[in-house]
Amino acid sequence: MQPERFLSASLHCSIHHEAVDLRSAIDQGFLIIMTCLHALVRCALLCGFLSLLLRSPQVLAAPQIGSEAPALDLPALYFKQSVATLGPTLTLPKEPGHVVVVDFFATWCIPCQKASLALSEVLPQLGDRVTLIVVDVKESPEVVAQHLAKMPLPKGAKLVFDRDGEAAKRWGQDRFPTTFLVDERGIISHINRGYGPGYKARIDRWLRLMLGLPMPGPSPRE
Repeated sequence: MQPERFLSASLHCSIHHEAVDLRSAIDQGFLIIMTCLHALVRCALLCGFLSLLLRSPQVLAAPQIGSEAPALDLPALYFKQSVATLGPTLTLPKEPGHVVVVDFFATWCIPCQKASLALSEVLPQLGDRVTLIVVDVKESPEVVAQHLAKMPLPKGAKLVFDRDGEAAKRWGQDRFPTTFLVDERGIISHINRGYGPGYKARIDRWLRLMLGLPMPGPSPRE
């Protein structure tokens, strides 16, 4: 082989190997970069999820029997001649020897109306140591006023307005009606979800137990 051809072949071979090494280095670098980006994305998503978990009340576990009752802190609704007026914020009362019934309600809910009727029959028999707070969820005051003009709440009930449903989320209300019985320490003693056979009898029995009152005689199932 002539020297010129040999040098040309050697140079070509050297350039080829250098090009292969360069492509390999680029591929490795690209792989490293993509791996790092993937890890960063996963880290960002995890941090975002943890931030949401810590800040959002919607993902907190719903309170259970034996849990401290969540904050209520909702504006009261008052009515005069079927005109609704928002009043001061109502907080969950804590009074020795007293029980609070918190009932989540909506005007369109037929079972809510039946539960309201049952409460209106039960509560007058238990004296003045029971406070009923009815929470209307995500309805306009005008709609509530029109409904209550035809179907009033139990006597003495306090009505509050959960405009955005945040209180319902804090309390873990997942259906209508949901009725919570809260003791004098602010602890949830009983929860009744929905309305069905035995609602009236259960509420009456639970409240009597909490208040230390004697049980009534046998009666037909409600």
